[in-house]
Amino acid sequence: MSGLFLVCAAVLLPLVQPLGSGTTTFLLFLARACITGTFTIVYIYAPEVYPTELRATGLGIANSFARIGGVLCPMVAVELVKNCQLTLAVILFVVVPFSGAVAVALLPIETSGRLLTDTVDETKI
Repeated sequence: MSGLFLVCAAVLLPLVQPLGSGTTTFLLFLARACITGTFTIVYIYAPEVYPTELRATGLGIANSFARIGGVLCPMVAVELVKNCQLTLAVILFVVVPFSGAVAVALLPIETSGRLLTDTVDETKI
């Protein structure tokens, strides 16, 4: 998951300079594919880490923040581009997935070989 975030950041970085429309579209689609991949991994990873009691709440909160970001993102991007701040807009969109990569790298829980738990009391950290 951290790798997908880093690929997304690396793919967005060249957009600081003007590129052709085909290249820009390709890079944006690749970045979107990486973000979609991270969402898919989260839905696989969360059931392995969190007990059933907490899983839905945690995924719901995370999904809410993602949706809020999805609403704010176009507004911020359009406003920055309108004010001739294209470089700042791209840097902002590079910093966000890079921050996600760092956050994922700091996740302390390895899930291979662990049994899934249903309650918080069964969970061993």
